[in-house]
Amino acid sequence: MSKQRTVLGSVIIIALMTSGACATRKQAENIRWLPDCDARPIRGLDPEVVARTQCGIVRVPLNHLKPSLGTLDLDITRVTARQPGKREGAIFTNPGGPGAEADGFAVLLASIWKNYGEKPDGEAYRHLTDTFDVIGLTPRGMGSTKDSQLVCQSDELIVAHNDITEDRSPANLMALQHNAAVLARGCASQRLAPYINTAQTARDMEFVRVLLKEKKLNYLGNSYGTWLGAWYAGLFPEHVGRMVLDSNTDWTSTFQDASLIQAPEKEKIFERFVAQPAARRPQVYQMGNDPKAIRDIFLELLPEVRAALRSDNELYSSAEYLMAARLLSQWLRETPDTNDTHLLSRARTHRFSPDTEVDQSAKSAFMHLLTLIRNPEPWNGLAPGPLKLTPAASVRSTVLCNDTPAAGEAFWADKGNRYATQYPVGGSFFQAAHCAGWSVQPLNGVPVKNLKHVHSILMVQAEFDDQTPAAGALKAFKSLPNTHMTLLKGSYQHGVSFSDSSACVNRSVGDYLAYGRKPERYLICFGAD
Repeated sequence: MSKQRTVLGSVIIIALMTSGACATRKQAENIRWLPDCDARPIRGLDPEVVARTQCGIVRVPLNHLKPSLGTLDLDITRVTARQPGKREGAIFTNPGGPGAEADGFAVLLASIWKNYGEKPDGEAYRHLTDTFDVIGLTPRGMGSTKDSQLVCQSDELIVAHNDITEDRSPANLMALQHNAAVLARGCASQRLAPYINTAQTARDMEFVRVLLKEKKLNYLGNSYGTWLGAWYAGLFPEHVGRMVLDSNTDWTSTFQDASLIQAPEKEKIFERFVAQPAARRPQVYQMGNDPKAIRDIFLELLPEVRAALRSDNELYSSAEYLMAARLLSQWLRETPDTNDTHLLSRARTHRFSPDTEVDQSAKSAFMHLLTLIRNPEPWNGLAPGPLKLTPAASVRSTVLCNDTPAAGEAFWADKGNRYATQYPVGGSFFQAAHCAGWSVQPLNGVPVKNLKHVHSILMVQAEFDDQTPAAGALKAFKSLPNTHMTLLKGSYQHGVSFSDSSACVNRSVGDYLAYGRKPERYLICFGAD
């Protein structure tokens, strides 16, 4: 009897050893570290940090809930701790998007932290640099392996149409709806499309956390990266380490709502950072001393000039650009056939302001705006012709529709008409409008139910942010009494941590990531403090 037990015990031990060896081999196969990072976009960054960087390919299930369906390759970048013998863990990162490139972001963060650590008050960042790896995991659909890339494409044609805020005619709306439907069909019809969503991406992070044998997933996410971080926390609350969510998409809501709150925020930003400052200094900005009258200047611009101002966040929020836009509109009305060379020559000699710096900025703005109206940005960046997106744009367009439900065409047309009138500065462009024609069954958003069990989320937010407005972030914050927030008061910014705009914010984030020391529940910081 004892002899039988001995034989049986030996078999069990051998089986366990074999199983362990298979698991180790399988784990090694799932991450293939490359000999160098030459193919990754990290050149020009800190050489010492780049020297500590490893690049690889990680193979994950196409569908984590049904692993038998196949696999997908992702790119992984790891900046190793400067003192490996003192290593305490890893910090996963995501720069946003959805669809933003992750490799360079991880190396850039590590470089910034190293630079902060060299300052007299940089103890927390020295600790981060010395003892934590930084991990960048490229979102599914965007890796360097061709078979794992999502490319939205179709033989259907994107057609030219006018600016959607300025031209609400039936013909232009029909062209817009056609393009939105072509985009939706061109993405949803791809083989990978059903699996390109934040739920699967969050499971990718958990998969890699296990492969790297990290006890907890520490994380820093920016913009959409906050949505991803919250989704991970909702799926795996017991594995969440120190989590910083910077410039928050309202993860208690939908991407449809996230699209709708941007234009009202832009109106507030225009009032706060253009109309009011210009009215306080009428001699400098030459637009009068009444904020309402300065807003009327925007409304009275030529439609194509208004469209150019809306084309970039840095343009509509600048008093110098409004000065240039007013003069450009005036000259084009007076002499519409004047060639661009003559317009530029007149602008160079025109005195926009007695303030030399403001005058030079307005001259540069004039030249930029003239270029933009002659070469207007197409809707959603899609040039007329057969649809074909980059993997990054494909992932963005697909995740917006896969993660949350969206309304139909009539809803978006009605909102477009209303926004053109109510929010003329913000405009009628909605990032998720193409989701009206989405054929893949969407998810229902971040699984927020489990977030009440997570006590390690620090939200960071600027008071003014037209990409992820503070109103949405505060709504998410108030829904979770166990979450902390650091608010940068009075600032217009997207991406607050490590922007050098507030030492207070940098202390708050650095102390938490390095040592786990949380700030007070609701900490208010100010710029340049």
